Amino acid sequence: MSQLTEKEFEAIKALNAEYRQAMFKRVSAEIEGLYVLVDNDGPLILEDTEEDDEHNLYSVLPVWSHEQLATAYAQDNKLEGMKAQFITKKAWNESWVPMFKEQQKVLIGFMPIGEADFSVDDPQEI
Repeated sequence: MSQLTEKEFEAIKALNAEYRQAMFKRVSAEIEGLYVLVDNDGPLILEDTEEDDEHNLYSVLPVWSHEQLATAYAQDNKLEGMKAQFITKKAWNESWVPMFKEQQKVLIGFMPIGEADFSVDDPQEI
């Protein structure tokens, strides 16, 4: 996928959580994949600090539709060593989704940006 212009990058950052999730779904379907942040220990997993109504805590795998957005998140949060990695649609659907569904208590976080809220949902195919 082509690089985002500064104007496009800033426009995406200004979107609310629901619009970023909708954009993620549209773009990831177009590019047939998504980006996650990884290091030598594996993908970035955020630990939830708020319990749901049944007192469950979840882990959240953040995903992005553009490499630049993932890289900016790593830089903004001082996640040295984390690099954006593209996951193909096929690999995501065949390996990642079943693994996270089996583990339960893992949610997908759609395009976290800075300190803004982001949408989460159960692992799903793209």
